[in-house]
Order: sequence, then C-alpha cells, then structure tokens
Amino acid sequence: CSSDPSASLGFSVAMSSLEKRLSAAADDSINQLGESFKGSSMRVAKPKTSPGCFSAICGGTPIKEREVDVILIGAGIMSATVGLMLKELEPQWAMMMFERLGAPGEESSNGFNNAGTGHAGFMEPNYTKEVKNADGSLKTVTTDKVEHVCEQFLSSRQYWEYLTKTGKLPAPEAWIHQTNHIALGVGKDQVEFIKKRYEAMKAHPLFHTMEICLPEETEKAKQWAPLIVAGRDPKEPICMTRVPHGTDVDYGELTKSKITAFQHLGGDLRLHTEVKDLKKNNDGKWVVTTKVNGAGSGWARNKAKFVFVGAGGWALLMLQKAGIPEVNGYMALPVTGDWAICQNPEVVHQHRVKVYAPGAPGAPPMSMPHLDYRTIGGKEVLLFGPFGSMTMKFLRYGSVTDAFKALKPHNILPTMGALSRNMSLAVMLMKDVFKSSMGKLHDIRHYYPEADPDDWVFIPAGVRAQIIKKDPKTGKGMLQFGTEVVTGANGSICGLLGASPGASTCVSIALAVIEKCFGDKPDFKTKWAPKLKVMIPSWSPDVAAGDMKKVTPDIVNGIYKSTGDALHVSPK
Repeated sequence: CSSDPSASLGFSVAMSSLEKRLSAAADDSINQLGESFKGSSMRVAKPKTSPGCFSAICGGTPIKEREVDVILIGAGIMSATVGLMLKELEPQWAMMMFERLGAPGEESSNGFNNAGTGHAGFMEPNYTKEVKNADGSLKTVTTDKVEHVCEQFLSSRQYWEYLTKTGKLPAPEAWIHQTNHIALGVGKDQVEFIKKRYEAMKAHPLFHTMEICLPEETEKAKQWAPLIVAGRDPKEPICMTRVPHGTDVDYGELTKSKITAFQHLGGDLRLHTEVKDLKKNNDGKWVVTTKVNGAGSGWARNKAKFVFVGAGGWALLMLQKAGIPEVNGYMALPVTGDWAICQNPEVVHQHRVKVYAPGAPGAPPMSMPHLDYRTIGGKEVLLFGPFGSMTMKFLRYGSVTDAFKALKPHNILPTMGALSRNMSLAVMLMKDVFKSSMGKLHDIRHYYPEADPDDWVFIPAGVRAQIIKKDPKTGKGMLQFGTEVVTGANGSICGLLGASPGASTCVSIALAVIEKCFGDKPDFKTKWAPKLKVMIPSWSPDVAAGDMKKVTPDIVNGIYKSTGDALHVSPK
C-alpha cells in the first residue's frame, strides 16, 4: 500500500487551518474584556422602581388587570376544541387561554400520555356489557353504549373534515392515520364473548362493515394480525373481529394544530401561566387570578363573562375554587401507570393495527390492555398497556397534594362508598405496581407470543382522574368511567371531569358545552346553529350532542366516505 506524500501534506495543512478557525486563544479579541466587570450584563437605564418591591404603594409593578369575553383554563384537546369552535361562532369575542406548561397538549393530550385511539367502539370490550342466561352462560351483549360512542366519534371526524377543508388543520398525515381496529378473544370464554359481540353489533348500521375471523380460520388470522398468531399454542382458540374504519390519532399534534388555528383567528394563548384562583365577581363576571415568573409582580386578574375549565384532573380543583354548588359531591380517583413501547421497525411494520381484548374475569373496565400501532410525532411505534399504578397527583406534572386538596366534607362519604365498591381496581393497581419486568413481558406475550424482551421499553403514561360522585339512583358513592360536563347554574362557567374516551369525543363534548351554556341565547338558533350544522352536518339541536337523529347504512357510509377522503383515512 502506498500513499502520496504531497496529498498527506495538503491534508495536514487543511486540518491545521480548520483547527485554527474552530478554536481561539486567550489573546483572541473575542476573549478580551475591554474593562473591569461592573456587575451588569446589559447596558440598561437606571430602573424606575426599587429592586424587590412589588407593591403598587411603594412604586412596584401593580397587579395586571385584563377583561375579555371568554377564558379557557388549560391548553389540552378540550380547551382547543371549545375555544376554536367559539372563536368561529363569535369572531369578535376576545378570548384568552392559560396553560401552566411551556406548550399546548403536553398533559393528557400528549401522544405518549394516552392510547391515541379514535374510540368508535369497534374493538373496546368495556363498551359492550355482558347479558347472561339464567344458567350463567353468555346470552348476548348490550350495544347502547357502543352506539353512542361511535356516533360521538363520527361527529369528531366531521368537524376535523371541516377544519381540514377550510385550512385550519395541517395535512392529516401529521396527526391521524387509518388503522384497522381488532377485538381479540383468547380462550374459550373470550371467543364466545367476541362471537356474541359480533352478532349483536353487526346488525346495526354503524357496525355493518365489521368482519369476523373464527378460531378455525387460521390463515385469515395471520393476514389480519401476524404478531398475534405467530408462536401461539394451536390448542388455544382465538377469535377476532375487524373494522376497517378505525383510526390512530396523535391528539397532542391535533391539539397544537387547533390552538394554532385559534390564535390565527385572534385567540390569545398564554403559556407558563398558572391559574391560582377562580372567583365570581359582584357584577356576575368571573375573575381568574394568574401567576407567572415575570419581571413585574407576575400576578394578573383576568375578568370574563364565560370560563371553560379544561384543565384535566385539575378541573375539579378549579371548579371547587369557583365555589359552584354543582360540583359538590364530586371527587377524583387519580390513576397512572406505564406503557411498554416497541420501536423495532421490523416488529412495528408487522402490526399496523390496534388490538383490544377483554380483561380477566371480574377485572374493572379500565383494566382492558391493548396492543396499539401508533404514529407519534412522525415516529411509528407499538404501545402495550397500560400497567396501572396509584398516585395522588391529578396531572402528570401535578402535585402530590392534589387529592388531599380536593377532599372536602361534601365528597368524603361518596369517596369512601366508591372505593369500598371498587376494591377490585385497587387490587389490580397494587398487582401492577409490584409486577416485575418479566411479569409485564408475560402480559405482552398474551397478545404477542414471540415478543423479545429487548424490544420493549417501559415509559410513564399520563394520569387519569376518574370521576367519583353520588349515584343518581341510589345516592351512594360510585366510580364513573368516562367524562362528564359540570355547568354552573347560569351557564357562565363549565368544566370537564373524567377521562377516556374524552379526546375522541372532544367535539361532542364541545357541542354539549355550547348547548348547555349558550343554548338559551337569542343568537343560538338564528346565528350559531346554522354555523354548527356546516361544521358537523349530522348535528341537530333537537337531540343530545353527539347523537345522530337518524342512522342508516347510507348515512353512515356517506360520512365515512366524505371524512375518509378528506382525512386520508379511507380503508386500504
């Protein structure tokens, strides 16, 4: 092997020149101080106020006073949807949105803090309750809940279609993807459940595209979900149903895009701003006291005619501060946990589906694990879980004192009653808390028998603040899985409590907020209703928000065709 001496010399000279450009000696002008340092990094004028004084009396910065028409607390998917909808309905209204963190959509809406499922009831077993025969065998399942959830998500798809076509949302590929939704049954009992569920749902227009894969159809099962089948004991029966209209949604990206549109229409987003108090003024307006770490006092009193509290788990604390009697008796049970995440492209590309299965017999509804294809920030991954855990925080970035602050004399008895009636949830959470890594891998292999432990990483999930309240029928404490809108008597304040399927049903919830709080206003029927009908064509002021007045296969197919084309999520 030979080398050219002149080439080597040229390379050395070039490297020497490069090193000189990338380094500087102590005598370099950039490292020289012109004179001795005098204690200020800026050339500034003498301050007009004395340092450390924040009182208006002694010349400090006074508390900022602002007044707007609408204030939204929290910058998650709910505030984003309510705020954007109201800004289109009333463009002249001044609106402010306050967010404690440094970006929108970083709590429950963040892509890694939720399952990212477009909940339409296609595969979630907890939306179809078992109905037993006298001998204890499975007779059928109920479909009222699953129908309602599906109709609500159709409203969301229509609104997102409208926003996309009007240029208020970016290209759909940035936040939504078509993903087959599969309900899985493993073992004799679960296979029977999946069959009965298929029989009950297939007849309804909302689910007429549902297909079934019976235990003996092994080749079809391999085509639908190869990871589920590979390596599984052939003696263990499995059954699946599939709906091709399923979606995976990055709610964090969707939230940010909606809030960007909100700002383009004139909405005012304030980040790094914490709401400290919420009280009603003598003039009937609400005063939202905020605090920032600023050059002035940092405090501000913000007045508004209407306040929406979309602060996730902290919504309960905010509504309690507001002192509205409608929130009495409510408490929250915060639940957190971990996801198992797989980033191996070879594995991810074999499972571009979402798979849900029933939990163990007697397990609480929220214990239904799932193996999900996800696209988060453009990154394709698989998520499994969640593995539950307990916390005192109402938000992932909340305080360990949240639950203690929310406990009041009026909600102690409902809380005790709800916890005593849901000991199975506590047992499940404790088992997950002490479950080893190999124990978690065993759970993953119930879905994906050939899972490689080196492919899976455990990451924190978000916090779900499940609703505790009095049962309207018995008066006893109950744990409610889902979301609930709590509105003040005159409709000037409204908040959202609860968890899943909140993000999927954000449009129906926003409609419910608007109808509850503004439905009796003179402009609602003449001015607002026609605009809402353009945004969500299936919406009707004559039925509950999210419900469809008439459901036929033609109507459902039309909605899926229109939204599928606009959002690029038509079945492949």
